[in-house]
Amino acid sequence: MKYICNYSILRFLPYPETGEFVNIGIVLIANNGDFRFKIEQKRQRVTNFFPSLDSKIFQRARREMNAELARLSGFFTQNRGDLGALLNTFKHLIHPRETMMRFSDPGTMATDDADVALKALFDHYVNHSFATKEYQETALEKQLGKLLADSHLRQRYSERKLGTSDYPVKFPFVLCEGQMPVQAIKPIHLGHDEPSKILEHGDAWISKVRRLSGAHQLAEDTLFVAGPPESGKPKLLKAYREISEELQSFEGVRVISYAEDRGELLKQIKQGIPTTLQ
Repeated sequence: MKYICNYSILRFLPYPETGEFVNIGIVLIANNGDFRFKIEQKRQRVTNFFPSLDSKIFQRARREMNAELARLSGFFTQNRGDLGALLNTFKHLIHPRETMMRFSDPGTMATDDADVALKALFDHYVNHSFATKEYQETALEKQLGKLLADSHLRQRYSERKLGTSDYPVKFPFVLCEGQMPVQAIKPIHLGHDEPSKILEHGDAWISKVRRLSGAHQLAEDTLFVAGPPESGKPKLLKAYREISEELQSFEGVRVISYAEDRGELLKQIKQGIPTTLQ
């Protein structure tokens, strides 16, 4: 039997003034009274997107939301027969709020099983968004740009293509002395959940660096700021180290983990800036 579900995406928005958020969970209510929710448990996914955020802030907000949803789950179970009350309560739950935890506008879907629907929605809106390298590298690029801006360096860098007319490679942060690129910075996401994905993405950039190096088109200093895999995963860390070491085998190429503190990142960036520009 098909049931109609209303659902909403739970979003974490620690800095309302920027409007940046990450999808971290799903809540849904079916017209048979089933209520389900699921919240992302890996804090590193969130702190990678907001590296300057104290992880305890996210953990506390998540803990409070878990408690609220668990309490509501009991209410839904006790009042399962009163669908009108359940839907009104669900609407109240997801109404716009001025907090770090906010809900999207509701969506609707048909399903045979609320648990299956919850998993499908979570995979699509939460896992998929965290999984794509484009999402992660865009997040890294934004945060790196903010670090440069906060250090009064951002205006010195511009997006630029290095290479030849036949083989141009885009770098988001390039520093030039005259017309000569002296430093190129590239955020790279190597935090995939499978070694093969780390190697495939890393190999693509190794190939680009090899071609640029062979054509003498690399900047004097090329710094990859790499989003690392989760700690405690030996196979993932092995693939990460392998890519890092191979990139650094090219002259003038360095790799630093984005997990380093902001001071160390800034130190490594400044290390590649010629003294004539400091």
